[in-house]
Amino acid sequence: MPGKPLLRLSGALLLWAMPATAMAVSCSVQTLPATFGVYSPQSAIPATATGSIDVACTCQALVDCAAFLYRIDIAAGQSGSTAARQMKAGTAALAYNLYQDAGYGTVWGSGSGGRSSLYLLALFGSYQRNTVYARAPAGQTVRPGNYVDTPIVTITY
Repeated sequence: MPGKPLLRLSGALLLWAMPATAMAVSCSVQTLPATFGVYSPQSAIPATATGSIDVACTCQALVDCAAFLYRIDIAAGQSGSTAARQMKAGTAALAYNLYQDAGYGTVWGSGSGGRSSLYLLALFGSYQRNTVYARAPAGQTVRPGNYVDTPIVTITY
């Protein structure tokens, strides 16, 4: 659209997998970043995107394989707050957040804000997808640029 500045937004999720117990289970993780694309400050509709955290586990002993919980935590990123995340382009900032649900009701954070998932025997070796819902509020006055944040994802099992 002529005369209206547009912004290109992208984000990346970094990961860290960490076993919490001495079970004979091994998990691997893949992430797909939530990329907003073009953000228009004139739009009355929030920008939304989805990403994913995919977890695949294998085991060495049947007793460890029946089912177990793993926890996914997403750190605050550059803002230092999971309640008010920010993507940045230099010194300019654009507010956004990551959510556990499509209704944007539960912010995905760390500690009590993380999410636990049950991994069942039938899934061993296959990736279990955990969708991350991202939203940037409408009407933010920001300069054009490539806004990025890289919150760290931690998997504990």
